Amino acid sequence: MRAALGNASLPLVTARSASVLTVFALLAACSKTEPPAPGLLEAAPTVAASTSPVDAAPPGIGEGGGTLEAEGATLTIPEGALRGARVFTIASVKGDALVGWPRGTELGFAFTPAGERFRVPVTIALPHPASPDGGGGGGEIVCENRPGDRTQTQFDGTFDGKPLPVHVNVLPRRCAVYTAEHAKALQAARAKEAAMVDKGNTSYHWEIKGQVCDPHDLVRPNAGRDLREPPGLGGCPAGMARIPGRPSACVDRWEPHLVEVLDDGTEHTWTPYFNPAGLKVRAKSSPGAVPQAYISQVQAGAACAASGKRLCKDDEWVLACKGSKHTQFPYGNEEKRGTCNDQRDPHPAMQYLESHDLSVFTKLEHPCINQVPDSLLPGGAKAACATPEGVYDIVGNLHEWTADPSGHFRGGYYVDTWLNGHGCDYVTTAHEARYWDYSTGFRCCADAPARDQ
Repeated sequence: MRAALGNASLPLVTARSASVLTVFALLAACSKTEPPAPGLLEAAPTVAASTSPVDAAPPGIGEGGGTLEAEGATLTIPEGALRGARVFTIASVKGDALVGWPRGTELGFAFTPAGERFRVPVTIALPHPASPDGGGGGGEIVCENRPGDRTQTQFDGTFDGKPLPVHVNVLPRRCAVYTAEHAKALQAARAKEAAMVDKGNTSYHWEIKGQVCDPHDLVRPNAGRDLREPPGLGGCPAGMARIPGRPSACVDRWEPHLVEVLDDGTEHTWTPYFNPAGLKVRAKSSPGAVPQAYISQVQAGAACAASGKRLCKDDEWVLACKGSKHTQFPYGNEEKRGTCNDQRDPHPAMQYLESHDLSVFTKLEHPCINQVPDSLLPGGAKAACATPEGVYDIVGNLHEWTADPSGHFRGGYYVDTWLNGHGCDYVTTAHEARYWDYSTGFRCCADAPARDQ
């Protein structure tokens, strides 16, 4: 392995099997290196790897450019990309060390100094696995500058057997190379999703108003975020808590978001702004996730079942809402508007569609309604809207389907929590089980083993 500096090529390491290859910079006395952005290096994954020995006075990559290679990965920095010299490392991550990386990752590569900005684009070339059936089909790489800030690059079959190049202006903290099977599953999912979006726009003639949202875009606010369900409380499954008065039943602590189950069995974030018709999805309860709206009772029940749960019975839901203190609202008996997400004005459909005509209420499936600012909020955003057991947003934010086969949803939503009852007694019975619009969400319950005596 060698580092090319301008026209020179100098040996850097003595062990070809090293997982990490480091290029040390010879910094000029008058040159200073900008430190990485706070939090980027601290957030980088821990990698069990060895560093190969180097000479006492090794070369660095400076303004003339250079190339760094490690474990089949290459970082090529052209002339003029840097001011002064820099230290760069590439660390390969495999096997069990990929815990916490995107699902479906075959190989991972971590870079330092993460966040380094270049004056002109540089190229990262990464190896990728062959297709399991021996055929072509390309691949996919996802690079992350910081948690939640991801860019994806897809490649067609012309790159089979060749490194996959990614051009960047900022050095990412890590890049994940997906397995060929996962890349294929993602391609199939994207084709299906594109067809769903086209069908929705064709069927409903969705309008585009202002700069808030484009109904042709499948926006995924939960993508790239760590939304693992926290451990359950009182012996409940993850993301759940016990229902007061029902010792063997648990309830989701947060309104669920959905993940799509792909053909390879991995999970992919789904948008909370589109109905998931025709998809295999699972419900997850996590703080900070934008919960799923635009869902029917039938679909919500299937999503709960796919996670080993079920929709709550009406009496379970009411007990969970009133909590151990049996109050009218999750936080107490006295209504305090704004404690929950419960009083938005103006109506978001009228605001987005720029009309006060009642015809807007025939367009409640529009995916942009819940993308209007200050409408649907992430789970737990209203911290005081909670029961003593730590169940959040059970009043307001979204209507929540229950298991009644005639079609009930409860708790109100971010515009109304009083027209059909107050707080925990709010219930809508006007819609059948296959109905959905921008306001309909859900919450799962589950049976739990009895407590140890």
